[in-house]
Amino acid sequence: MKYLLLILLFSQNVFALHPLELSEEEKNPETQEVLIKKPEKYLRDESMIYDFNSDLGIKDQRKYTGTDSDRFALAGHVSSDYEHFNDILGVEFNYMHRSTKYNRIWYGAQFFQHRTFFDSITQNQTPEAGDNANDESQTQRPNNVKTNILAGGIGVGYRFKLLMDFYPTEDVFESVDVFANYLTMDETYTKQKYMGYGLTTNYGIHKRNGSKYFYGGKLSYNLATVTRDAVGTESKGDRSFAIGWLSLAFEMGVFF
Repeated sequence: MKYLLLILLFSQNVFALHPLELSEEEKNPETQEVLIKKPEKYLRDESMIYDFNSDLGIKDQRKYTGTDSDRFALAGHVSSDYEHFNDILGVEFNYMHRSTKYNRIWYGAQFFQHRTFFDSITQNQTPEAGDNANDESQTQRPNNVKTNILAGGIGVGYRFKLLMDFYPTEDVFESVDVFANYLTMDETYTKQKYMGYGLTTNYGIHKRNGSKYFYGGKLSYNLATVTRDAVGTESKGDRSFAIGWLSLAFEMGVFF
């Protein structure tokens, strides 16, 4: 027993004088190793994405999507009314940058142009006794009047993986965005230009096609108030009206 104690004391002194050296790899394990050991911590809102090497016919090194920094996307919009898809036709460009302080938040800008019809985004107002002769309610537009909308805005977004609660997925993501816009509307019946401010809210589901490219669909709702120039002494209320529409979009883009 005495000899055993001497051996233990000797071994402790030796290791104390010559501690085990850790390699750089052991001090700073690779991202993939950490993710595999603790997936519940790192993969709740992010994933490991493979790139396919077509030359070798194999999958390349996995990439952690939590390092995505920027996103650029192009989207094509149609009306959400399945019987009249072409009532709204539009194109949208958007760029988003990931916040370094709040890494689940993205911020950026969007630009879009829509060609639509008057009755797809608003409706004629009902004239009332005493209304000004130039009041918007006095102009009853046909429903098929063409309207062109041009808008740009800034906003914030959030990317998440709620679908993971229902089935395991590494390459499908969801996102929500909100943009504040400045827009102009050209109405071809009265040949007037309207300007105003509005909001866009988006909900999208996208699939990653490798570490860079993605595609998917989104639901987009827009709401705004627009105003034309005054005629005479008419008030702002007499020359303004609200517009709103819901569209479906196919979107594709790149992370970099």
